[in-house]
Amino acid sequence: MNLSKSVEVSETVVDITARLSRSAARDSEPSCFCATSLEQVESAWRLVYERYTQIGLIDENPFGMHAVPSAVGQHACVIWGAEGSEVGYTMTLFRDNPMGLALDSVYAGHLDELRRKGRRLLEVGMLADRRQCASRGIRALFGMMRWAIHYALHTGLTDIVIGVHPRHAQFYVRCYGFEQFAPPTSYPMVRNNPVVPLRLRLLEGLAKDELPRGLADARDNPLPGSKFSHRFAFEPEQLHGSLIAGFLKARYGVDPCRMAGPGLAGRGLACSA
Repeated sequence: MNLSKSVEVSETVVDITARLSRSAARDSEPSCFCATSLEQVESAWRLVYERYTQIGLIDENPFGMHAVPSAVGQHACVIWGAEGSEVGYTMTLFRDNPMGLALDSVYAGHLDELRRKGRRLLEVGMLADRRQCASRGIRALFGMMRWAIHYALHTGLTDIVIGVHPRHAQFYVRCYGFEQFAPPTSYPMVRNNPVVPLRLRLLEGLAKDELPRGLADARDNPLPGSKFSHRFAFEPEQLHGSLIAGFLKARYGVDPCRMAGPGLAGRGLACSA
């Protein structure tokens, strides 16, 4: 599920962003990390479950976790930040892979057209924030998007795609230069909530003389590739007996301990985000 509705950002999100000076946003930006352990990944995805069930996007389940098969593999990277002793905010990044992207469940034709043109895609999804303060949530989102942009650059990708609730689309358009690439639709796996598909042509965007604020922030504050080199690899031995494995077997009928690695076979499994 990629709807940014999971972050409690109000309708005044663009106004809040405008009120934050560039220096203040950078000085107060919460720290982000790349998840390197099973515990960190499961904690992040439990937060996604907590927020999504709280705002009615998904049904409760006995595992207390939300994830999608396409987020499990060496192509994935879980970003998180702390709030006290807990995971306070998170997003999951997953490169295009043999099973496709979560957005393929509703936009396969449009994404396939980008693939035919040689575009290499990264999907941003499973976004959640524990905090209720909109301005703090915006700062965390800026920080995580910076990581998403540099993960895409370090892995040779050309486009970032995301599905967002219509009322949050303006933030990504104005702050990062995303463009809508297909009509809005409903997302069946998140109780038919509306979704707007957005695409950031990353290399073209970064080549412009004047950049939107978020993209400029990422350009001016690069991350080395080493930040991602120790990310959790989702190896079968790491997933054996895990909460992730139990949830994916129960929810999607797949065994990640057998199919972990570069990608789970079968695009048809990528049915939500």
